[in-house]
Amino acid sequence: MPELPDVEIFRRTLERYGLGRRIAEVAVGDARILEGVDPAGFASALQGDLLLETRRHGKNLFARRAKGGHLLMHFGMTGDLQPFESTPPAYARVVYRFDSPPHLAYVNVRMLGHIALVADVESYLRERQIGPDALDPALTPEWFAQALGRGRRSIKAALMDQSLIAGLGNIYADEVLFQAGLRPDVPVSALDRPLREKLFRTIREVLATAVRCGAAAERYVEKLPPDYLTPHRGRGGACPKCGVPLATVSIAGRRSYFCPSCQRDPRG
Repeated sequence: MPELPDVEIFRRTLERYGLGRRIAEVAVGDARILEGVDPAGFASALQGDLLLETRRHGKNLFARRAKGGHLLMHFGMTGDLQPFESTPPAYARVVYRFDSPPHLAYVNVRMLGHIALVADVESYLRERQIGPDALDPALTPEWFAQALGRGRRSIKAALMDQSLIAGLGNIYADEVLFQAGLRPDVPVSALDRPLREKLFRTIREVLATAVRCGAAAERYVEKLPPDYLTPHRGRGGACPKCGVPLATVSIAGRRSYFCPSCQRDPRG
């Protein structure tokens, strides 16, 4: 599933291959991927346009357009942004062709993402109730400690709540909790102030590390540090710190991996 580090990779791909290049043609392979605009209107709006600047917010990628407004790409569970020379890759739902190759294709196997044209990024985020980006430098441990609340939901469910903090999904939420030494099924009410602030610092450290390494949620994980959980997730995986077999639990409908030895419940 594309998460913040994945979308940062996509942002850099868009910046490298798309910025400042005239869009000669847009081909929509499946209209269901578009939100709020029909294929003809979408293609007409972007034809001849230039993308001037990129911005990632959580799992959302925005590109400021010379004609005004922004192009939005959300990647859902199986989305990708791939450069190509002549023939688009399989499952290309939208193809952006420039005056010369390489071109770009928005690829999505399961059709769970969406693409839209938005007038204003801040208004879009507010209307969708998308919280602050997990790497926003303005965020503080004190803010997170209060924003986490006192409810009974699990820590992992809270971390994946995009209205609380945007960018974490199933895989990197597991990584954050592994590095913080906390079980994913512990309720947020069990966390005292120091643990909440530690969790916030771990979120920032893990995501910054993944971005620096160029590691996505399910690709390039070999680039992560050797003591990271992500490369060992899956059936038969063992803890990279102590060697104990990883355990699983279902949270919010997703399988969560954790080390029953290194990750604890602060309630005892």
